[in-house]
Order: sequence, then structure tokens, then C-alpha cells
Amino acid sequence: MRLRRFLSIVPKTVQLWALVIGGCMLLIGLVMGYKTADQGAMLQTMSVYGSGALVFGIVTAIWVLCLGFVFADARRRDMRPILWVLVAALFPHLLGFLLYFVLRQPIAAACTKCGLTVPNHLRFCSWCGASLVPPDSASGPRTANPLQGASQ
Repeated sequence: MRLRRFLSIVPKTVQLWALVIGGCMLLIGLVMGYKTADQGAMLQTMSVYGSGALVFGIVTAIWVLCLGFVFADARRRDMRPILWVLVAALFPHLLGFLLYFVLRQPIAAACTKCGLTVPNHLRFCSWCGASLVPPDSASGPRTANPLQGASQ
């Protein structure tokens, strides 16, 4: 079930590219195995090259899917998606993915008046000026000030 949720966030074009990359890696491995094999051990050489290329293709496809997830999730959270994809792709040993998941912001909400996405920390929409705070909580909670009683 978690895989479906993960794939529902990843854009369909990224999913397609991951599938194409995995298939091309397998095909390249099989062709390399065919070209380098002797006549007697052709099947064994092709299976070794093919399985190695399949493993490399699967790892590459998973990496591409994870980059697609970072891109789509950063857009949902009103962060800079291209910057975060570059951080996740270029930092070694998956440190970029770790940084993204530690520093990501809450999911941005849509404005009730104009429909544009607005970060959660804003009280008013920067496009139309509509209040984003519900009317009940606009005044805030009423509590007694403990300093008032001490000054009397």
C-alpha cells in the first residue's frame, strides 16, 4: 500500500522514464553479453551480463523515482523543487535525500478565495489579501494574564 502512495506522488512521466531506463539497461547488458561471449558459453555470459545490467537498471530506476518524488513533494510543499532535486541528486551517499526529508516544510494550503497555494505560516493570501485564519480563531485564545494580578 505504501508503494502505491509513493507512486501516486511521483509524476507519470518520471515513472515512464524509470521504466524505460530499467529496460534499456537490461537490453544493453544482454547485447554486451552476446557480443563478448564465446560460442560455447554464450547463454552463461549473456545471463551474467544481463543480470548485472538488470540490477544496475533497477537501482538507477529507483533513484530516478526518488528524485521524481522529491520534485513533486517539494512542489506540494511550496518549496523550490529544482533546487531540492539538485541537492538530492548531487550530495553523495543519499545525504541530499536525508537533508530534504529533515528540512521539508508542511504541505501548503490553497487559498479559499483565489485558489493559489499559500504557505501555512502566512495569515493572509499574498495574491488576493483574503484572511487564511478561520473566523473562530482570529481573535486567539483568551487567557488571563498572570502579570496583571501581580502588579496590583
